[in-house]
Amino acid sequence: MHGELFDLLISWAALTLAFGASYIIQRNITGLEVSAIAVATAFIFHEIAHREVARRYGLIAKYKAWYMGLALAVALALITAKVIGRPFVLAAPGAVVIFSYFGPPPPQVSAKIAAAGPLANIIIGVLFSIASFTTGYPWNVYLSFIGSVNLWIAFFNLIPVPPLDGSKIMRYSFTTWLALFILAMVLFFVIF
Repeated sequence: MHGELFDLLISWAALTLAFGASYIIQRNITGLEVSAIAVATAFIFHEIAHREVARRYGLIAKYKAWYMGLALAVALALITAKVIGRPFVLAAPGAVVIFSYFGPPPPQVSAKIAAAGPLANIIIGVLFSIASFTTGYPWNVYLSFIGSVNLWIAFFNLIPVPPLDGSKIMRYSFTTWLALFILAMVLFFVIF
């Protein structure tokens, strides 16, 4: 049985390949390195945000990789990068698994835990997007890429389909979900 750190590292590596699929095809090592940074800021902070909010509520929480989802993400990204010139990433790497000795957490707590990941991505995405406007080429491209990966992860995770975060937030509050979803969608599609 693998530990949380192992699962985080394997997921990080797989998502780096998925988001960096175009860079792999172009043999752009710098781009692949930027993809690794983008995934670190997007995926790792997303999952750690879920975990830490859950722990703040006294729950037992740890990240668990979904290896089939990781394989599908890499395969789809490489195929679409080759065929249409840019990767399409269905990021379903795994999830923070939450345990409680006292039954499931209340809906409000579940919604806060679910919202923590996308909120982390929105904040990081906006910060990197702003930074991209303050630098010149090639850094502006790389900073923009990091911002876009974060905003994509936020948007994708807010889709209200189980087991994604959006379904858990919507179950507690439609208006909270809608506000976050619109914010992530507007930021992703307007900025990028």
